[in-house]
Amino acid sequence: MKQTTKILLYTNFINDLSDGLIKELGGTYETRAIANTRNNGVTKRGILIRHQEETIAPAIYLEDYYQKYCEGMCLSDIIRQVLYTYKEGVKENEDPKLDQFELSPKAIQEKLIFRIVNYAKNAEVLDDMPHIRFLNLVVTFQILVYQKEDGIGTIHFTSKHYDTLADVIDNLSLEKLYQLALTNTMRLFPPKLNSIEEVLESFSLSKTAEQLPLEQAVHTNGNLYVLTNQDGINGAGCLMYPGLIEKLEEYFQSKYYILPSSIHEVLLLPVRDSVEPEELNDMIREINLTQVPEEEILSDCCYFSSNVQETIQKLFSKD
Repeated sequence: MKQTTKILLYTNFINDLSDGLIKELGGTYETRAIANTRNNGVTKRGILIRHQEETIAPAIYLEDYYQKYCEGMCLSDIIRQVLYTYKEGVKENEDPKLDQFELSPKAIQEKLIFRIVNYAKNAEVLDDMPHIRFLNLVVTFQILVYQKEDGIGTIHFTSKHYDTLADVIDNLSLEKLYQLALTNTMRLFPPKLNSIEEVLESFSLSKTAEQLPLEQAVHTNGNLYVLTNQDGINGAGCLMYPGLIEKLEEYFQSKYYILPSSIHEVLLLPVRDSVEPEELNDMIREINLTQVPEEEILSDCCYFSSNVQETIQKLFSKD
């Protein structure tokens, strides 16, 4: 009953919001409610606003606005905020974006990349997406549409895209697809390693300690490192870069634990006698439950560097 009431309240909210937006913008505009499934099965609900002469309609997600509405903010103020967000989105969309990207075989070959996410949390959407199981994770593929300082835009690589590539790449296999994506990802998103002190210092002026929960929790006198890529987006995939795990073992002069902070980065903790994997796993689970956004959770357990390297080497083993 409570869930039904919640749905009705949201439906009324978005209907009233749509009416108010059209009243402000005029009859040459239209709105449409959307619900997009993101990583880990997280559903983001929002609205599209489109002028009849436009082909692009930026998505405006409404979770924060709806929360403000439930807390008492008047609808007219929310309408003004949404309109501002829409106009800013239209300005951004003057650059080439998703629906202007040419999905030719050549474009796909040049922009095919990968990321690693949680397998169990994404299993339901993998049927139409070529993928590779990896530990309790999964490698999925994406097509990079744009890459800017404030973020990237991607399209999920589906079976249809695979067929497009198969027309121009002889004997296309999952291994060939992975190697192509790996080459592009390493080129477009080179790895970046920082000590925890460097990371915390860089965040000190703009973010609070609560926004780096796992880093703070396992900060151990300079023995903790953060591995990501230069963009800081989907940086956990750097683990797959050939030879990187061994090079870091040489650098640390030690094996190390890999702690899945999020899909965007992992923490590297050189092995010390005082640290037990069970303690790390308990810490990761607690922080994932309480402080990491659901769609950014990578895993609830830590990994051992040599085990990860062995798994990577066996991905396409014929044994």
